[in-house]
Amino acid sequence: MLARELTDGQLEVLVTAYRTGYFERPRETTGAEVAADLDISPSTFSQHLRAAQRKLLTALFAECGPAAGHRIDAE
Repeated sequence: MLARELTDGQLEVLVTAYRTGYFERPRETTGAEVAADLDISPSTFSQHLRAAQRKLLTALFAECGPAAGHRIDAE
């Protein structure tokens, strides 16, 4: 399960951001608001969120491989 790849803090940030509409367009809440809800700094929110996203994307790309014609490891 992908959730096992995440730390408790990363999972908490990701779930809270999702539930509060952070990923909606337009956003229903800001990163600062999510951070305040979790009693963490905005920079900690950002660090946890980016780390969680990177881990999930890494797992996704490892599972399904690159899309046709796209290289994940290209710079």
